[in-house]
Amino acid sequence: MRMNSRRSIQVMILVLVTVLSVNLSTWAAELVILHTNDVHGRLVSHTPQNAENEIGGLVRLATLVEGVRETYGNKVLLLDAGDAIHGTNIVNLFSGRSSIEVMNAMGYDALTLGNHDFNYGQEVLLERMADARFPFLAANVTDTSGTLLTYSALVQEVDGLRVGIIGVVDEETPILTHPKNVEGLVFHDPIEMASSLAKKLRPEVDVLIALTHIGYLNDVKLAETAPEFDVIVGGHSHTTLEDAVDVGGVLIVQSHEYANNLGFLRLVVEDKKIVEYERNLIPVTHTVPQSEKVQAIVDKWDALLQERLSQVVGNSDISWDGERANVRTRETNLGNLVADVMRDAVDADIALTNGGGIRASIASGDVTVGDIYTVLPFDNTLALIQLRGMDILDALEHSVRLLPEQNGGFLQVSGLSFEVDPNGFVGGRVLNVKVNGEALGMNKLYTVATNDFLAAGGDGYDVLKNGTLLADTGIMLRDVMVDYFLQAEKVSEPEAGRIIISD
Repeated sequence: MRMNSRRSIQVMILVLVTVLSVNLSTWAAELVILHTNDVHGRLVSHTPQNAENEIGGLVRLATLVEGVRETYGNKVLLLDAGDAIHGTNIVNLFSGRSSIEVMNAMGYDALTLGNHDFNYGQEVLLERMADARFPFLAANVTDTSGTLLTYSALVQEVDGLRVGIIGVVDEETPILTHPKNVEGLVFHDPIEMASSLAKKLRPEVDVLIALTHIGYLNDVKLAETAPEFDVIVGGHSHTTLEDAVDVGGVLIVQSHEYANNLGFLRLVVEDKKIVEYERNLIPVTHTVPQSEKVQAIVDKWDALLQERLSQVVGNSDISWDGERANVRTRETNLGNLVADVMRDAVDADIALTNGGGIRASIASGDVTVGDIYTVLPFDNTLALIQLRGMDILDALEHSVRLLPEQNGGFLQVSGLSFEVDPNGFVGGRVLNVKVNGEALGMNKLYTVATNDFLAAGGDGYDVLKNGTLLADTGIMLRDVMVDYFLQAEKVSEPEAGRIIISD
């Protein structure tokens, strides 16, 4: 379901006719919009921290969709507002194929691209578009010649109503995925593009929907700018909107994340106007039965996942030290390797990663995908920031402040070396910092590879928030490590002596 990349056009609208058109000027019609956003590959349910029961997951949300369709029949549209096909092992290790198969089985009508839907690169994204039995929308994404990446809009007749759907994605996507994933693409102002297209499409439809991945605050701006829309189904900000937010007559809805809720919006439409609406967020709790159809698909991919985790990706003559007491108090060869791989992946000056994110060692011999996933079990992703030398020094001081006690925030590093006096006063323990052999410049700007947890101030690293985000790749650190082992003919022990701790 993708447009021919050889055709250079400004608007590509997919028209799906499901029933005959009727004159709606004298009678009311009903439309039910079911919606999800920021599912991030959650095909199965999950248990939030400190919760007793599992929630969410498409395997249960599908049961709710089936129930609504039994009640409302062909009046139902099922939409997704982006970031659907990347995020968990059962999805990532198969480049989103499992997500698309589940969404096909659930009967989705359209998806707007989210920034993390680009995480596999353009070639794979085009393959997923071809696999899908529903269109991907992105009115504001073109190549440099102006050719759209995919459809800008969908027009579909639903139980006699002619419904238009325009999709847009965040303009900052080039820094919210790995830059190589969007090379040659231009992300235009989503509000400007959606507003322009809305003016053209409004006369042709009875209901006009913006399917957006630009965040709630930008959805509000879009509603203020483009009153031609009836509804904005949003994503990206992971916002929970229990009721629809009415902005100048435009209804904004969003359903949080991870398929934790099914968004429900019932419209009564008369003469191209919404005369009545009903809004609910339907929680996906552990009491919702799993869909047998979706569970069968999940079981198939889970079996393949277990095979994938046992895949040998490399061999090592040495063992790699990821023991808790060591990665939290000093450099280790595994900590150095993880930091080196991060730094190399984004071509940064240095890399900083918290030792608490390394949870196991790797024995000598064959190394499997599962071994690496055990070492890096958290859903941390690779980020690139720009930071001044003075902030890097502050981060190093924060790293060693608790020595000799263990500290999950103790940093494993690449591209720099420094000395530590553990008996010095806190804030004055770090000495002789060098970046690639040269003294750290306090006002000099450096590119720093890190993980999204630290970049957001995790483990008390508020100083890292002083940096400028250059790229939040969305790629899991564990997947970066797997790729490294697969590509390396032999994994050698990195150079040591990066953190010298005096007695």
